[in-house]
Amino acid sequence: MVVRHYMALAVAVFAISWASILILLSGAQPIAVAFWRTAIAAIVLLPLLMIERRNNTYVPARNDVILMIISGTALATHFMTWIESLYLTTVAASTTLVSTYPIFTLVMGRLIRERVGRQAIVGTLMAFLGVVLITVPEFYVSLRALIGDLLALVGAVSGAVYFMIGRAVRVKASLAMYTVPVYATSALVTLATGLILRTRFWPYPPYTWFYIVMIVLGPMLLGHTLLNYSLRYSRAITVTTSTLGEPIGASLLAFIIFHQIPQPLTIVGIVITLLGIYLVVGEEIRTEQG
Repeated sequence: MVVRHYMALAVAVFAISWASILILLSGAQPIAVAFWRTAIAAIVLLPLLMIERRNNTYVPARNDVILMIISGTALATHFMTWIESLYLTTVAASTTLVSTYPIFTLVMGRLIRERVGRQAIVGTLMAFLGVVLITVPEFYVSLRALIGDLLALVGAVSGAVYFMIGRAVRVKASLAMYTVPVYATSALVTLATGLILRTRFWPYPPYTWFYIVMIVLGPMLLGHTLLNYSLRYSRAITVTTSTLGEPIGASLLAFIIFHQIPQPLTIVGIVITLLGIYLVVGEEIRTEQG
């Protein structure tokens, strides 16, 4: 079970590393990508939900339903803000900043009186220093890039809410019983937002639909769904920290495909942020194993 769990995390990280690249290649509007990503995933997983309902006696309590709705709303916010940020700043900065949700997960855990050790506090301070180093240069380069950085941070906070709720509900609910309602809620919230903002959901050329399908199959179904699978066996902080491979993989792919090279200070900030999150995770894993 342990080996299968960590293999699932490895596959999930590999899959989500391609998300930013496929999104930019699609050419679709950010909110449209967020909508189709969750809507198609919910439809694809619906047969699994039907099977699980026959083999599982779990019936979501009212509080669980409310939590799923909040989780879906948080996921919609996460996707809409982060995907928009990809069009405004570099892939390296965007994926690093959105990957700081383990820090916000830790802060939320502290608010509910979970123990936080000295190493985790140091790691948190390091990560926030890295965030400052990533975002400060944008004041002098481009307001557009700065807005992209801030949107990625909003995506990190909403992502932390999504994973914290997932950990609370997944210990009781099966995979599809949790993911289908959450993905469907996310799609509905995104659709409503897009209609208000007059987003173009269709038509798109065939190559755009090809990339959207690839986003659903890879980053969504293999990525987020496997992360939700892992939430049943590990704390949210451990699962979210495993995604630290995303900014590294995405940055390398962006350099190869789009020739994106971050500024030197941004690179320093990225390294410090990842080291800070690594310190947080190291202590959390020891706590979990102890």
